[in-house]
Amino acid sequence: MPDNALPYRHSWDHFDLAWIRDTYPETREIIGGDTADIGDLPRLAGLCGYSPNPYFDERYYVARYPDVRQAIDQGRYLSGFDHYRKAGHRDRNPHWLFSEQYYVTTNPDIGRLLLNDSSLRNGYDHYLRFGDAEFRTGSWFFDPLEYIKSTTNEIIRTPFSHYLLHASGYSNSAWFDTDWYMATYPQVLDAIRRGEWRSILHHYLHNKSDGHFDPCPYFSERFYVQSNPDIRDAILSGQFNSGYEHFLLYGLRERRQPHPDVDLARYACVPAVQEDLRSGRRPNPFIAYCRDKGAAPDIDAILEQTEDATKYAFEKKCTVLSFNAARRPLDFSHGRPDVSVIIALHNHFDMTINALTALRASHDGGIQLILVDGGSQDETRDLERYVRGATILRLPGNVGFVRACNAAIEHVTAPFVLFLNNDTEIQPGSIAAALQHFRRHPSTGVIGAKLIRTNGLLQEAGTIIFRDGSVAGYLRGRRPDSPEANFVRRVDTCSGACLFTRTDLLRRLGGFDEAYIPAYYEETDYCVRVWKSGSEVVYDPSINAIHYEYGSSDHTSGAGYINRNRLIFNGRHTDFLARKLVRSERTIATARSPFRPGARRILFVEDQIPLRQYGSGFTRANDIVTTMAMAGHEVTLFPIFKPLVHPSHLHAAFPDTVEIIWDRDLPDLERFLAQRAGLYDVIWVSRTQNVRRLIPVIEQTAHLMPQTMLVADTEAVSAVRDEQKDRLHGMTDEQMPSLTERLRAEFECLFIASRIVAVNARDAGLLSDHGFADVRILGHMQPPRPGGRPWTERSGLLFVGAIHHRDSPNFDALEWLVTQLWPMLESTLPDDAKLFVAGHIGPAASLAGLPQSPRIVYLGEQADLAQFYDSARLFIAPTRYAAGIPYKLHEAAAHGLPAVASDILCRQLDWADGDEILWARTGDAHDFVRVIVDAYGNPAMWARLRYNMLARLGEENNHQTYTEIIDDVMNGSS
Repeated sequence: MPDNALPYRHSWDHFDLAWIRDTYPETREIIGGDTADIGDLPRLAGLCGYSPNPYFDERYYVARYPDVRQAIDQGRYLSGFDHYRKAGHRDRNPHWLFSEQYYVTTNPDIGRLLLNDSSLRNGYDHYLRFGDAEFRTGSWFFDPLEYIKSTTNEIIRTPFSHYLLHASGYSNSAWFDTDWYMATYPQVLDAIRRGEWRSILHHYLHNKSDGHFDPCPYFSERFYVQSNPDIRDAILSGQFNSGYEHFLLYGLRERRQPHPDVDLARYACVPAVQEDLRSGRRPNPFIAYCRDKGAAPDIDAILEQTEDATKYAFEKKCTVLSFNAARRPLDFSHGRPDVSVIIALHNHFDMTINALTALRASHDGGIQLILVDGGSQDETRDLERYVRGATILRLPGNVGFVRACNAAIEHVTAPFVLFLNNDTEIQPGSIAAALQHFRRHPSTGVIGAKLIRTNGLLQEAGTIIFRDGSVAGYLRGRRPDSPEANFVRRVDTCSGACLFTRTDLLRRLGGFDEAYIPAYYEETDYCVRVWKSGSEVVYDPSINAIHYEYGSSDHTSGAGYINRNRLIFNGRHTDFLARKLVRSERTIATARSPFRPGARRILFVEDQIPLRQYGSGFTRANDIVTTMAMAGHEVTLFPIFKPLVHPSHLHAAFPDTVEIIWDRDLPDLERFLAQRAGLYDVIWVSRTQNVRRLIPVIEQTAHLMPQTMLVADTEAVSAVRDEQKDRLHGMTDEQMPSLTERLRAEFECLFIASRIVAVNARDAGLLSDHGFADVRILGHMQPPRPGGRPWTERSGLLFVGAIHHRDSPNFDALEWLVTQLWPMLESTLPDDAKLFVAGHIGPAASLAGLPQSPRIVYLGEQADLAQFYDSARLFIAPTRYAAGIPYKLHEAAAHGLPAVASDILCRQLDWADGDEILWARTGDAHDFVRVIVDAYGNPAMWARLRYNMLARLGEENNHQTYTEIIDDVMNGSS
């Protein structure tokens, strides 16, 4: 592109002559009037620091990157702009108010677009052409909407360009405290008045502060750099302009401390902060800390104190709904109902209409509504005016909940019954969830709901019965999204305010025991009888209801009934109560769920909550947890690092019986184990480095779990991979530790474990050689699910690999593939053959700078790869250093896609060359080309590989075998 070209209106890649003349008046004689000849400007830019246009800051760029200054002095480039055009645009920042890495990583769609669209040279290109008009931001320090708010009434379509083209002092940013900065560094104002800086923010971002300037009172540049000596050289080289930039890109995510007086890790655990983060009101804990000035409100305490107010609000809402029902009666006409709903009534008409409105909206299927009115004196007497299609039973007086419900049972026609209070508001989807649960689990006789009080806090997530017959709603007063409240589990009993049961079981047990008339303990007694009958009582958090406690009765009189009926209950169920725990806060975690014979209670510890798309061993961990849960074990997932995704993603990734502790991490583990003393039969720790991290915690809590088995699942022996990597990078035996030394250091922490698990026979052998006997081998579960597309309809190669950071085996393999191997393959494979690249890209990773080609398609993370496995002809895994066992090869094989892989991966699999897989020499591009080209046009070889690998998977990687191995690990003798 010629130097004076202007490819589009907002571009960094041109000399804007008019702008230069206005900005640098001394250049007018050089440039001339209206001439387009830039003359000696490229050289003068380097000498005088002239920027070529408003979108590139020459002085900032040269000051930021010392190697650029050196290259200009050596004559290799005319200016910083010259360097940026030719090389720096790949990964450097052209302006103090734009970060290439920030823009690409915070906009994953742009990252993929840059890799597949050759018309875009970098993220800045996209930002100026499209992103600015889409109100995206290219920096932590520029909020387009805030900028528009700070301007006049003119229409601004491209905020960033508008800011650069106008002399504005805008510096409003959540990441930068302008007022504090001015008050702390008043000398900067004088410099701005002298025209040295265009704004406070310009002053801060344009210069390396060297600890002299901080962006806000909660970040100390001097403290951060001194506390993290690993980043000093990176700052000096220009990789980061300051410690603050490193903190924003990496340190915040790595939980580095920003200030000696700021504990972000603890602050992030505050429920109010976590809620703000999940809702998006705050982008991260640091911004939350800055805005709250380190003092977050105790929302739970506030809500607890405002329950009276929320109850009044609930009542007011109910009155409005009764008007609606008068105009448009609620229709419960039905054919064959899915569920029969029994509601006992006595006055409280408005609440009843609210309950019925919510009930009708909650389920699209047929509902048989049975209303039992016990002598109401209010508008309930004329309920037929407001409800159609319901069975309304009129009793002569207020006979109480028990007798009213029993009177309704003989009218039930549906296979399932829901007992519902008229002060309860069932939520959409709850009935469908209960019906689905009953149909999937024939052993379930009763299902209880997550009950939420009007103030938004829990009433209960199932109910515990203690040895003295007292009951307690589990998690009362806690948040409804608490991890402990959001998994399916067996419970002693559950509230009758929203209780599902099977009709045949209800009739067989004779309904509620009328000894408990008028109410209280009748549902507790019924649930105990359900347990004694051989069925189970289950709490399911997918069933939600808002409950106005004591809305249909007086709290004082309720307490009297409770005390009376508890004595009756105790007399009838002494055998059941003898097996219950004594009431104590320390036994809550154990008491919350009745013991299931043959089941284990397992704490599974992993780096992160193992989502399948993360790859890198997390898929295997997901399979292990899923298999444990499906086998009936009670599994709790605990991460070393808190997840970065919304909790809903986590719950969708596992069976609903898995408890996912998403709001705590390693610093909380000791307290967590103390709270659950004696609960877990097994603590299964995934990855050797996590065993090492847990040793201090285990030593502090060993007395609380003396019988607990500690399983150390090595997942992969990293010493082998590290040695391969060092040799790949040219290190000699003299320059690096031996493999034996590496293995000894890696395995040392494993002696604390009761049982060792390896991912393959090769790793198990290494462990055995270092003194670990009876190592169990647990590989991958991968049931065959081949696609049906024939060889003739397939084309191209598929690479799949999760990339969490650039210093990873998958990134190295991909980089080698697209830079070394693919250019050779492009010239040999048919023209229609493309390379498809898929996989999760972590926030610390970027594919920026990898080659672009019309025949390379960067797909990024895909929810389902089946279509790509079914359309490619070969899978390729050119890994150059690796540990463990490659899940991606098992997954490709399960989909029926033959693979060409590095010999180091093939040895890990122990699959034969030419039988189940094709071997190529690691790092040998010519050998890979030979193997791929031979296989690509050979349908007979393709079919043979496909048949053999599917047969191998069926024998070794099926669900039954996997379950048996896991059970052997936990139950087998040492």
